[in-house]
Amino acid sequence: METGARQQASAATLDFERVFSAIPSPCLIVDRDLIIKMANEAYLKATMTTGEQLVGRYIFDAFPDNPAHPDIDSTASLAASFERVLKRREQDVMAIQRYDIRVGEAQTFEQRYWSPVNTPVFGADGEVSHIIHRVEDVTRFMQEQTRIAAIERRSDEQSTEIHLANSRLREANNELEREREMRELFVLTLTHDLRTPLAAAKFAAQLLFQKGSDPLEAQRLSARIANSLDRCDAMISDLLDANQLRSGQRLSIEVEPVELIGLVTDTLTELSTLYGDRFVLQAKEPIQGRWSRMELKRMLENLCINGIKYGLRNQPVRVSLECNGALVVLQVHNWGAPIPEDEQAKLFEPYHRRSEHQIGGRRGWGLGLTVVGGIAAAHGGSVAVQSTAEQGTTFQVTLPLHPPD
Repeated sequence: METGARQQASAATLDFERVFSAIPSPCLIVDRDLIIKMANEAYLKATMTTGEQLVGRYIFDAFPDNPAHPDIDSTASLAASFERVLKRREQDVMAIQRYDIRVGEAQTFEQRYWSPVNTPVFGADGEVSHIIHRVEDVTRFMQEQTRIAAIERRSDEQSTEIHLANSRLREANNELEREREMRELFVLTLTHDLRTPLAAAKFAAQLLFQKGSDPLEAQRLSARIANSLDRCDAMISDLLDANQLRSGQRLSIEVEPVELIGLVTDTLTELSTLYGDRFVLQAKEPIQGRWSRMELKRMLENLCINGIKYGLRNQPVRVSLECNGALVVLQVHNWGAPIPEDEQAKLFEPYHRRSEHQIGGRRGWGLGLTVVGGIAAAHGGSVAVQSTAEQGTTFQVTLPLHPPD
């Protein structure tokens, strides 16, 4: 009888080992101390190990963390699951884990992802004696998910790039359309504005032909012709310089010693013959520096004419000069409707014209302030504007006394 019992027990053990080994899912059995007791063929194949390498070893000695990725604490996650099984006495299903395994003679680590389930095995005393650690290798699935996610990210990036490109294209088309409209308007304005001084010069020339015998009249008519042609020349100079600035080039200047207060006084005197006694100069002492006399005069003319156009008729245009160390500050102030903040940064762009109606009649080309900014930059200086209803509008030009070479 005893022999038969031993044979039945041996047969049962043999049957269990065969059944366990044939289970298609990778399975490992550990005891309460997490010592590996058994591993089926599927597990050995999945982990590229042998029974001799695993049985009798502490599971985390057999499968340590990948030292190349210390941020991935695989052993801690699995140990926590085993602890839950022992305490709760129930199965614990883990989320997909990255748990790299050592492969080859060099014992290098290979990236792997697993879906683990840990199930308690109870002994005769009703306590948990062993844990079945069953896993599924989902590495290919995770790699495919990663690949799909990368494709989706790239698709999203490309979609964003296409959207941005379309937006830039629309902006460029809108800018081209605005520029086309502005250039058409500019050509119309140019045609009209040039026609006026040319017509005046032609008319004066005809009178000069008729009344040339009178020296005083001839002198007056000659001056009118010269003045009209000077206006044409100034318009064309503004146009050429604005296009040069628009292309990103700096204006070319030739500097010479200049006494600035004298230059400003002479310029305001000339402007007064056209616009009346509208200008007030505030300056304390002579300011000597090296600048382009012609360009500074032109800059001041543009700023003063701008103040006349947009300033109140019953208020003066004030011009002030102040020397501050190696810099000189020129300010031109007028009272009138304030310039909106969103327009102030665009005032020095070519062909930009203020939206409000100017006091002096027809609106200009929108080149004068562009030229002012270009002349200031050519001297190594800068130009700025401040405009409020309470303080009026002030254009400020800051120039070094000695521009850089």
